[in-house]
Amino acid sequence: MYKETEFPESLKDVIIQDQLDGAKFPQLLKGEIHLWTASLALSAEKIDALRSLLSPEEQKRASFYNFERKQQSYIITQAVQRVLIAAYLDIEPADVILIASKKGKPFLINELSLFFNNSNSHEICVYAFSRDAEVGIDIEKIRELPDIDQLIEKNLTSREKAYFLKNSDHKLSLFFQFWTFKESYLKAIGEGMRLTPENLEFSLDDGNITLRSVKYGFEATDWQFLGFTREGGYTGTLTYQTRDTVIREMN
Repeated sequence: MYKETEFPESLKDVIIQDQLDGAKFPQLLKGEIHLWTASLALSAEKIDALRSLLSPEEQKRASFYNFERKQQSYIITQAVQRVLIAAYLDIEPADVILIASKKGKPFLINELSLFFNNSNSHEICVYAFSRDAEVGIDIEKIRELPDIDQLIEKNLTSREKAYFLKNSDHKLSLFFQFWTFKESYLKAIGEGMRLTPENLEFSLDDGNITLRSVKYGFEATDWQFLGFTREGGYTGTLTYQTRDTVIREMN
């Protein structure tokens, strides 16, 4: 059994939540996945406070961003992830040790059995945590894309494009849904640089997301997919392994 800790003060007014104010930080048990949502629209003072929680390497990396908005998104995303990990492990954020695999996916030295992933878009960031197996998560704000037809042609298979013929009035939202299917899967398997979106084929029938095929011999079975939304026109997908996993939305 994992110990309950106090909800981190540094995440107040950052985590988008309705029911967790004043509560203990929740335990993450085997058979569960926790989904968190954080705001990226924070004051300069709050961003500076979060910046101070980053490791020296993360602070250095933040300085590489030329655009202020990108830099702020990186600072918030990484600091919140560090604080959440620290709360799950009941340690200080400064004691969290993260390194990247050869393929670039970060993992935790402190406890190899805590798996996590994050994704941000515009004004929010989402996080997934598991004690069972790797997870992948992706979120996108549905927005106008002047090159939408070219993006569909480049990133989707012939059978996937058939969904757009049947749902032409929802071209944008459907594209972003399929994009998050593919990105969350690629992040879960850690193959983002080797397996591009057009080499994956998904179906979406009656709300059920299914991975039909993967080229180049990558494993296509034993993955589950959960589509989700967030207020403000966001669509996302969580990729995970065990069918009977309990998904807990931490908001």
